[in-house]
Amino acid sequence: MRTGKPRRKFSTRRWVWQHNAFTTRPLSSSRHILGIACTGHGASLAYVGENGIVRSSVLDRWVGTKHMLMFSADEDRAIRNAETKVDAQIKSVLCYGFGRFPESCIFEQEILAWFQWLVRGLSVTANDIDLIVTSNSHFATCGVRLGLILDHWFPSARVFRGLEHHEVHQRQAFWQSGFEEAAVLTLDTCGESLARWGGRKLSGTISIMDNRGRSRVLKEMCFPDSSAGLIYDAVTRHVGFRQGDEGKTMGLAPYGSEELLRELRPHLRLQDDGGFRFIGYSKFQETLKAYVPEREADEELTQRHMNVAYAGQEILQDIVANAFGAALRMTGHENLVYAGGIALNSVANEHASRQSAPKRLYIPTNPGDTGHALGCVLFGAYELARRPPPDNELPEYLGPRYADHEMEIAARLSGYPLAEPEDAATILARCIAHGYIVARFDGSAEFGPRALGNRSILCDPRDPEMRDYLNYRVKHREGFRPFAPTVLEEHVPEWFEMEGRSSYMLRVVPVKQALRERVPAIVHVDGTARVQTVSRQENPGYWRLIRAFYEQTGVPLVLNTSFNVAGKPIVETPDDAANSFRSTEIDVLQLGPFIISKDPLQNYLDGARPGRARHDGIAR
Repeated sequence: MRTGKPRRKFSTRRWVWQHNAFTTRPLSSSRHILGIACTGHGASLAYVGENGIVRSSVLDRWVGTKHMLMFSADEDRAIRNAETKVDAQIKSVLCYGFGRFPESCIFEQEILAWFQWLVRGLSVTANDIDLIVTSNSHFATCGVRLGLILDHWFPSARVFRGLEHHEVHQRQAFWQSGFEEAAVLTLDTCGESLARWGGRKLSGTISIMDNRGRSRVLKEMCFPDSSAGLIYDAVTRHVGFRQGDEGKTMGLAPYGSEELLRELRPHLRLQDDGGFRFIGYSKFQETLKAYVPEREADEELTQRHMNVAYAGQEILQDIVANAFGAALRMTGHENLVYAGGIALNSVANEHASRQSAPKRLYIPTNPGDTGHALGCVLFGAYELARRPPPDNELPEYLGPRYADHEMEIAARLSGYPLAEPEDAATILARCIAHGYIVARFDGSAEFGPRALGNRSILCDPRDPEMRDYLNYRVKHREGFRPFAPTVLEEHVPEWFEMEGRSSYMLRVVPVKQALRERVPAIVHVDGTARVQTVSRQENPGYWRLIRAFYEQTGVPLVLNTSFNVAGKPIVETPDDAANSFRSTEIDVLQLGPFIISKDPLQNYLDGARPGRARHDGIAR
């Protein structure tokens, strides 16, 4: 049991060891490292093993509830009852963000089972974990009592919780990139209150990092004056969406016009150091309300609400582009890595990249707060344990794996016709080419919020009715929301106005004008698409499927959307996949080497399955 002696300062500012055990063993002895994170946006867990294996996943997929938070038992009681002024403030912020007190679970009750699920298939137990990295900005891991809880579940582990919120963002961006040295930019709404800033919060940073673990912060932006997330949050709420729905605002924006933007843009004052000033938050809300009343979630979207989304998106793009330029200019580096919740705005990413033109830009697959656990564990591996850093970027498929026999059990229990073909890729491609909806569950899950082929629903991008059909009959979501293409990397320049890769769907680019009519299901109202590129090296099975579709149709891309329905996280287990298949109008499901289908598979291959009525009465 830890003795609770005074905390010991480590080698650089603000880094504090929480337990005196660090004085007794060298950090290089750490063989199994765990990262734990839970912010007001969700929770995640990450593991790095001595053999270089990296695993990471978010809590909501494990429990099957979107945006699930995790509190210690004491925290949960104190916050729900608003026992102190701070607890009351936290409760108010959480309720405001989610429209109610968010779904949550208790750390002490769930942590061991969650950990065991994360490392499934590996010869690792809780007793093997010898270093845990978290942050005082995280729920469930910042309380004094939690040290005893971690001692109980992970008896061999030393615990480090000295990183600040934006330091974690810096690590989750840089250590996944494979760069030797780079400018590092972080942008979000805000982190925790900092004593060194007199209780103020940071909303962004510009720094330099190298793969020897050296870091130097050049700029810290403060909330609320330079908070891009605060502006976008106000816009998102005004058009009737909630926390976690910022992607809806981004999708709605192209339907708007410049009417409100012309009034707001003169108030934006961009600064050379990457910060900015805008009208105060209260005045901004008053301006929005004077332009159009705040929309309730079930009310019709008006043109003026679309104009609000358009204005918010354009202002955000200006802010991000200015920050990109400042980061490159102030650091003198051509390589830029970027994280924080704002980095999920794919439209702003592309706009900023085109304006500032970094030589290489890296944005991690999960750049928001739910990527924090990975930032923590990589900090532990490469800066505390001093392991050799990776030469290349981390792959995006970091979730747990499932054995073939587990997928076979789920497939057989579904009760649907079952096949085990030798060439699943060609068969699935043929089903898609015939206009059927295919779901793919194969390999490790994606760590980020966007499905990248292993937990995806795939369709024919040539079908002009497919977008509406998916939105209304399969995904059950708003009709204005677009769908993304996955394109073979070698064919990107032929179809899109872009160069290079976009492996994580973090770029929105124009579709070539002459080809838009060939793939209408993935073209947004403004002629753009949120592109995912895939290479044979990144995901061989998914690449083969799209290659087979290309050979059959002459189109080297498919429509790709996440394998879930509205309000639910992306499916995680084979049982999740089979249940979702059963409850939706998906036609064919791949479960690893197995394929199940609503009708005998040959009907789909022949294109002979009877037509289905669409939401608007148009038959297939």
